[in-house]
Amino acid sequence: MLAGLLAAQCGLAVAAQFSDQEVQRGAYLARAGDCVACHTAPGGKPFVGGLKMVMPMGAIYSSNITPDKTHGIGNYSFEQFDR
Repeated sequence: MLAGLLAAQCGLAVAAQFSDQEVQRGAYLARAGDCVACHTAPGGKPFVGGLKMVMPMGAIYSSNITPDKTHGIGNYSFEQFDR
């Protein structure tokens, strides 16, 4: 569901496995969770990650949550995504 939304927002074709209702629900969840705020670096493409966040234990970088099968979450199973 969220992967379908991310595909649509990143300009990728939405896979046929996602219904319009699922894509709309994913859009709602991504907006409500403000996913773009942490998963988009300044000047970067939406949801690709790379935003540096400095924490007491050191810097961490946000992950790529696009449906890209190599660098994003495109190959995640529901179980992997859910945990």
